[in-house]
Amino acid sequence: MLHYMLETETRGSQSLLNIDSFVDPTAYQLKVKKPGTDEYEVRNVDLIETFNYLIGLRVQHMDAPQSFTAEFYREPDPELPDDKHTRLKMASRKQTPDGPWWFRKIEGWVPGDNGKNEKILIVWRKLTDDQEKDNLMLDEWFKTIRVNPRDFEYDTIYVNGSNNLPNLRQEGENWKVRLIEKDFMKRMWDVEDV
Repeated sequence: MLHYMLETETRGSQSLLNIDSFVDPTAYQLKVKKPGTDEYEVRNVDLIETFNYLIGLRVQHMDAPQSFTAEFYREPDPELPDDKHTRLKMASRKQTPDGPWWFRKIEGWVPGDNGKNEKILIVWRKLTDDQEKDNLMLDEWFKTIRVNPRDFEYDTIYVNGSNNLPNLRQEGENWKVRLIEKDFMKRMWDVEDV
C-alpha cells in the first residue's frame, strides 16, 4: 500500500526522480527541503556520477563532452511506408563548443553474475525536440567511435533517450542496449515493472 501511495501521490514531483528530465544530463535539478524549515532549495544533481554509482561502474575512461551542429536533408526511400516517403540524412556535421547535440562517452566495467567482468559503454547525450534528428546524430556519432570492431567489445551499452543503436549491431557482435532512464529508476527505487 505504501508503494502504491508513493508512486501515485508523488508522480511528476520535482522532489523525486523525473526521468522525463533526462533530456539534458548536465542540467538536472531537484527541489530539496532545507532541514528544520518548510523552505525548499533547488540543487543540481550529477546524473552521470549518480548512474555510475548505481550500476557499480568501475570507470576506466571518461571522454570530454563533444557538441555538434548539423545540416540535414531528406532522401526518397521506396522501402518506407506510403505515409513516409523520405528518410532523413545528414549533409554535414561540425563539432562546435555550443552545438545542440552533445555527447559524453564513459567506459568501464561492472562485476558480472558469473564472476566475469562485464564491459560497459555509457553514452549520455542532450536531446532536442526532434527525435528523428537526435537518433540520426547518435547513429552517426556512434559509427565514429567504433572505427575498429576488434576494439569495440562491450557487453552492454547504456544510452539515455529512445534510440536505434541495436540496428547498428554488426555480425558477430553480442552487445545489448539498455535505457539509462529505465535502469536508473529500477536501481534507485528497486522497481520491478518500470
